[in-house]
Amino acid sequence: MDIQAKIAVQLYSVRKEMERDLEGTLQKIHEIGFRYVQLDGMRGNDPAEVLRLLQKYELKVIGMHIKHDRFMNDLDGIIEEAYYFGSKTVFDKYIEEEDQTTAGYIATKEALIEAAGKLHGLGFRIGLHNPEYDFNECINGRRVMDFITDPVNGICIYAEPDTYWIKAAGHDETEFIKRYSGRAPIVHMKDFISGFELEDMDNNLVEMGEGEVNFRAIIEWGETNGVEYYCIEQDRSKRNMFETLEASYKYLLEL
Repeated sequence: MDIQAKIAVQLYSVRKEMERDLEGTLQKIHEIGFRYVQLDGMRGNDPAEVLRLLQKYELKVIGMHIKHDRFMNDLDGIIEEAYYFGSKTVFDKYIEEEDQTTAGYIATKEALIEAAGKLHGLGFRIGLHNPEYDFNECINGRRVMDFITDPVNGICIYAEPDTYWIKAAGHDETEFIKRYSGRAPIVHMKDFISGFELEDMDNNLVEMGEGEVNFRAIIEWGETNGVEYYCIEQDRSKRNMFETLEASYKYLLEL
């Protein structure tokens, strides 16, 4: 297995850097060794310039995080953006707080199922990324992520499990992730250390290999259950972000 060909980086990790210096940021991402990226908005840059520099630094877009409300009212815009950047795997990145209610989750599922129904024939995959709200609430006895990704009439919403949030919620990440077998093309790789408040990401989110997540077991599971990319996401770091991403990249390679 060539793990190098399956390691990606979520550009949300370098959102601040992209705002300040787009080209320098993408150049450094390339120099670390990444060839696959997940987009998370343009960060104030012209999409044409983002695309030009992605191509210049040999960075292929393997997935996109899309703002929640766009699935409700800008499906055409999502389609256009996906074709433009050459990636038909799109995830609802975060259900906004006003929609973190039973009615909001039901509306979200309806919107995503409708989008998936319309776009499936064009080769699109519509999915949901799981941050913290997934563990606080149940709908019809199902966790938010499970409720939304449960198939409807054969239409599937893909899951993008996040190892940090699974661990933060007190689950065994290697057991919990098994429910998404065959429908999690991208897994977010983030490490967690216990002993802090759940919201204390400054302390409980650590560099890969420094916390409690069993990444080896995640990869072993992923290799037999349809995972295409292991996507490093670092929401914040106490070090220079590029140093942190390089450390995580090397950690995965050595693993």
